Amino acid sequence: MGDEAKKTDLAVAQRLRRLRQERNLTLAVLADQTGVSAVHLSRLEKGERHPSVGLLFQLARVYGVSLSSLVDEGEGSGFHLLRSSAASTHEGPDGRYTVLSGAHTAMSVIRVQVATGRRTEETRHAGEEWLHVLGGTIVLTISGRDISLAAGDAVQFDSGQPHRVANEAEEEATVLIASTAPTTPTHHPLPR
Repeated sequence: MGDEAKKTDLAVAQRLRRLRQERNLTLAVLADQTGVSAVHLSRLEKGERHPSVGLLFQLARVYGVSLSSLVDEGEGSGFHLLRSSAASTHEGPDGRYTVLSGAHTAMSVIRVQVATGRRTEETRHAGEEWLHVLGGTIVLTISGRDISLAAGDAVQFDSGQPHRVANEAEEEATVLIASTAPTTPTHHPLPR
């Protein structure tokens, strides 16, 4: 990992800690609200672990912020323009992801590159999700039902259902995901 990527990852970790502290949440309370252990959350805030895409969505909802504001401090001017040369890609446990949406939107948009044999963590969160396969093939599991998707396929679903993406093919898959993101913080754990 290059120096620039390490700086970005450290900035994300510091932002996560700052948001938690600004909301006067302990790690134990945040763990209750997210279903993620306080130890894991602490490691994320120290930059010792990389958050999964699903966990970033979950944390953004708990904090009442956009996904973009967790990974990029950029301020908007009524619109969000992201040039391809300025897009920053982050490494997570479930693949490389690039946040494409702006900081002040009700929708988060990311591009996820899922390597062969990798799968995202199962997640569920308030809202809706739209997923479009840009390249390769994936298996989307929604509430235990496997759906095979190839390049060009798209699916929209209630993201309160448990879901995950897996790449069982022999080539990397690229997926575009749009997810609604409530801007008010949740004050209770999501049902598991």
